[in-house]
Amino acid sequence: MKKALYSFPMKALAVFLFTLTSLFTGFFGGVIVAAYDGHFYSVPDSIGGYTQAVAYLYEDGWLSDYTHEHLLTGSERGFYEFSFYNRYGAIALTAVGAVLFLTLFIYLMAAAGRRGDREGAVLSAMDKIPFDVTLAAGITVISLLIILLTETYGDFAFILVVTVAALLVILLTVLYILYTFSARVKAGGWWRNTVTFMLLRLIWRALRAAGRAISRFLRAIPMVWRVSLVVAAYIALVFVMIGSRFWYYDDFMEFTFFLLFFVAGVVVILGAAQMRALHKAAKELASGNLDYKVDTKHLYFDFRRHAENLNSIGDGLSAAVDQRMRSERLKTELITNVSHDIKTPLTSIVNYVDLLQKEHTAEQEAQYLDVLKRQSDKLRRLTVDLVEASKASTGNLPTELVPTNLAELINQAVAEYAEKFEAGKLSPIVTLPDKPITVLADGRHLWRVLDNLFNNAVKYAQPGTRVYIDARRMDGGAVIQVKNISRDRLNVSADELMERFVRGDQSRHTEGSGLGLSIARSLTEIMGGSFDISIDGDLFKAEIRLKIV
Repeated sequence: MKKALYSFPMKALAVFLFTLTSLFTGFFGGVIVAAYDGHFYSVPDSIGGYTQAVAYLYEDGWLSDYTHEHLLTGSERGFYEFSFYNRYGAIALTAVGAVLFLTLFIYLMAAAGRRGDREGAVLSAMDKIPFDVTLAAGITVISLLIILLTETYGDFAFILVVTVAALLVILLTVLYILYTFSARVKAGGWWRNTVTFMLLRLIWRALRAAGRAISRFLRAIPMVWRVSLVVAAYIALVFVMIGSRFWYYDDFMEFTFFLLFFVAGVVVILGAAQMRALHKAAKELASGNLDYKVDTKHLYFDFRRHAENLNSIGDGLSAAVDQRMRSERLKTELITNVSHDIKTPLTSIVNYVDLLQKEHTAEQEAQYLDVLKRQSDKLRRLTVDLVEASKASTGNLPTELVPTNLAELINQAVAEYAEKFEAGKLSPIVTLPDKPITVLADGRHLWRVLDNLFNNAVKYAQPGTRVYIDARRMDGGAVIQVKNISRDRLNVSADELMERFVRGDQSRHTEGSGLGLSIARSLTEIMGGSFDISIDGDLFKAEIRLKIV
């Protein structure tokens, strides 16, 4: 229904009927005006009355260009006779025409910007012309036609035709302006598509750019010099006004002096109040209240910027204190964890050496030696990890960056961990791009990074789940991602998990020093890359970024 109602043929038909209705209504409206003009309203219903009325027009000078005989016998006489004798019917027909006129006008305004059953307004090419240009062109056309009507001379029939044509063009012009305006209003932001708005926006942008440039220039000047310039300008203005009193003096001068000193007093009081707020903030920060914030809403210029700096100092000090407390806590945990990890195998070694020194069977000796070997290997690995972590964090490891095929290295590492993945009931899912990725890396270091990540997955991943290993190009570099579901609840943050001797297994019932992720990050940074981890519930994700050759 909507599609047919707002289709182009329906709109064209409405415009055509609107034009006919306008002519119809205008004609019979003209008949009413001619019949009920002041010279015709009270005349008898006869030809003699008409003749007398024409005589009135002639005597008043309205028809001075024509002869009295011509008026009585020309086409004017027939029109006035028709108007006078059909004035009552013209009233009824004009009312009907006015109703049709308004109905069609309302339909056209409702149909403006509508196309079939499409929602919202759809602007045509004509609707995209700046509205003020369209309005100016319409006003120009209407003005020219009005001038044409006032300057048109000739016989009655010619003037009538020209008048009807001009009024019809004026009416259609006004209709088009209202039609396109209605469509633009429905589309929203009609004022934006005007030359006036574009010019004002351009001027505003220019003024804003100039204001910013002036502001940057003034900010570049030290505060003392700015204040000095303002004071110098103020003093110069006062002296100029004092000098002018010798030439001219009145009440306005006294009012101006009073206003200047009043403004100066307000500025000084305002500056003192703002300095007091800054002084209070500095005092609070000095007393250790790092959460205190200065309300900058009522501060201006350098006072506002200084307050923002004070607020930033408070935030920075709070962050530094939090970092220091966190560092102290991690240092304490580091000592505790290192002591625990060293003490456990060392205690076992001491105890089993003591057992070997006592009487024992051959089977017991073999058992004791197996435990000693296992605990000594654990202590050796811990010592090696400590040395390697120290060297990696200080950058003392020798590094040789060469072009390395990422896919080959990942496939090799996955193949070597196949048995461990299978023992842990883990399924590795490797996704590599079709086109080989060559990165700038040290093969030994990158292998150790992958080894630490895969070993971390074997120890802490939930059995029966998948380990996702992806490699792809991103932002001009190469990205390796290793994702797995943790077996135990990860109750530490990603930042803490990167620290040394920190493990997701807080109970520490699994093997491992907790140095793997820290070493992996240090080795990646040595190769000019970055290493990040993220935790989302039980999902653990490690991401390595390296440079592509």
